[in-house]
Amino acid sequence: MRTASGIPISVTRKRMKSIRLRIKATDASVHLSAPYHVSERVLYAFVQEREAWILKQRERAKGLPQAKPIDNSSKARKALLERVQRLAPQWEQHLGVKASSYSVRLMKSRWGSCNIRTKKIALSMMLADRTDTLLEYVLVHELVHLREPGHNRRFYQFMEDAIPNWRALHKELHGE
Repeated sequence: MRTASGIPISVTRKRMKSIRLRIKATDASVHLSAPYHVSERVLYAFVQEREAWILKQRERAKGLPQAKPIDNSSKARKALLERVQRLAPQWEQHLGVKASSYSVRLMKSRWGSCNIRTKKIALSMMLADRTDTLLEYVLVHELVHLREPGHNRRFYQFMEDAIPNWRALHKELHGE
């Protein structure tokens, strides 16, 4: 653990091209990932240049409500999967797609994922305590990937056609 401007910073050296700076929302800790070839002096200067931003983000993170633990029990997983399976058929029909399977798993940085090749959709257990409307938004987002793999104009047009207020739901889901 190093400090810069009195801020404790965790530094990890990796095979990468550029320096990456992150502030964890859970504890406001500062993490720096850097290529092996970058000197300590350059890292220190990098942090110094971003000191105001780091302090602002740390304060913001400290003000966020603490996330409650995710219930990942088999009962909670089964209940979420049942909700997904209740909503999925109507959206598959509406979008003209068919997922090969649905699963739920513990994901801490994503709400869902879609494997385009196998057509498998996985949804995060973080959705278990969200409304059906927000669950539906994430489900539709993943199903739309079966029509359009990327996040491009065509993808967002499909989202707009399916759920006109998807932007508001996105903000609600991400706490914006």
